[in-house]
Amino acid sequence: MGTFPSTPYFDSLIDDFGIWQHTDENTILHSEGYALDDAARGLLLTLALDRTEQSEVLFSYILKSQSKDGYYGFARQERNFIPMVASDDATGQVMWAAGYAVSKNFHKTKARRLIENTIAYIDRMGNMRGYAYALLGSIYIGPDLAARYYKRLNSFFEGTGDDWPWPEVSLTYGNAIAPLAFLRYGLVYNDDSAVQTGRRLLLFLEEKCTHNRQRGPIGNDGWLPRESDAVPTYSQQPIDAAYMVWAWMAAYKISGDEADLKLSMVWMRWFEGDNVAGEKMYNPEDMRCFDGIDPSGVHHNSGAESNICLLLSKYVLSEENTI
Repeated sequence: MGTFPSTPYFDSLIDDFGIWQHTDENTILHSEGYALDDAARGLLLTLALDRTEQSEVLFSYILKSQSKDGYYGFARQERNFIPMVASDDATGQVMWAAGYAVSKNFHKTKARRLIENTIAYIDRMGNMRGYAYALLGSIYIGPDLAARYYKRLNSFFEGTGDDWPWPEVSLTYGNAIAPLAFLRYGLVYNDDSAVQTGRRLLLFLEEKCTHNRQRGPIGNDGWLPRESDAVPTYSQQPIDAAYMVWAWMAAYKISGDEADLKLSMVWMRWFEGDNVAGEKMYNPEDMRCFDGIDPSGVHHNSGAESNICLLLSKYVLSEENTI
C-alpha cells in the first residue's frame, strides 16, 4: 500500500472500547455512545490500513455486541449495551467485516466463528441492504455461502422493470451498496449475470444523481419517490457519495474501461468541493470529514460514519481496488 495521509481526527474517535458515534462539530458527543455499524465499517478501514491496534478494539467491540437474538446495535457511554436488536444493515456489515478479517488473517478462527454465528440472523433478515452487506462479506468465505446470498439479494430485484429497476418505491440511503455487491460477486466469481445486474443498477443511480442537477447524492429531504422527477438536493450525506466511489471502482476492475475509473474519481471530487455547496467536505489538516450538505451549507458535525466513508474512499482510489 502506498503512503496514506495521517488521520488524527478519525484516530480520536476510537478509544479502548469502540468508536464514538456522533459529534457536535469536532466535539465527541459521549452521550450518544457507540454503534455496531460504525465498528464494523471501521474495522474494514483499519484492516485495510494495517492498523492492528485499532482493529483489535473494533473487532473486540463486535464480539461483545453479540446477544442471544443477534447483536446489540448500540452501547451507551458507560459501555453497557442497549437491549435492542441491531438493524439488518448493521448485522450484514458484521458479516462483511468478519469476511474481510478472514481474508486478512486477522483473528481468523474467531472471525470464522463470528460468521457461523451470524448466518442464522442473516437468514431471517428482510432488508435488501442487509443482504448486500452480507454478500460482500460472504465473497471472502467461499462460493457456496456467496451464491446463497447472491441469490437472496437478486430475489429483491426480480420483476423490476427497466424504467425503475429498484425493489423499493423510493431511492433512499446507501443505494450503491447493492450494485457494489453484485459487481464484487461478478468480479470474484466470474458471473456475467451479476455484472450485468450491478452495472444496470449503477447506471440507473448515476442517471438519477445527475438528472437536471449537479452530480451528488440524493438528498434525504424526501428522498426520491418512484413517481417523482425532482431529485431532492438536500441533505446530502458522505455515505452515498462514498458508495458510488466504491461501486464505480468495482465496475472498473471488471471492465478495465478508464471511463469507469473516471466516474469513481468524479464521485470522489464531491468530497473535494465539486458539490452543490462548492466546499470541501473535510479538513485536510486532520482529515475530519463533515456529515453532509444542508440548505444552509456544509453541516460541520463529523461522526464516525462520515469519516470512515471518506477514508475508505481515499483508500479505494489510492489502491485502485475494492473491499
